[in-house]
Amino acid sequence: MPLDPAQRHQIEQDAITAAWEADRLAACDAAIALLREIADLDHDDDGDVIIGADADGHNDLMSRIAAFLVTNDQ
Repeated sequence: MPLDPAQRHQIEQDAITAAWEADRLAACDAAIALLREIADLDHDDDGDVIIGADADGHNDLMSRIAAFLVTNDQ
């Protein structure tokens, strides 16, 4: 039996929602991975994370965090 337009619309909306939720879960997984890397970094005497940079002032972790935020800021 063919779907009526309302059913078809609901199926389309459900598919869009599922895709959005999958994207958000993937972003959460990426954020958790970045946080785990930060947690593994060295800490100073106050317990603050020490995020080092190379001689040119570049920091791969900070660059990846910035890129993550740009990509996932919704």
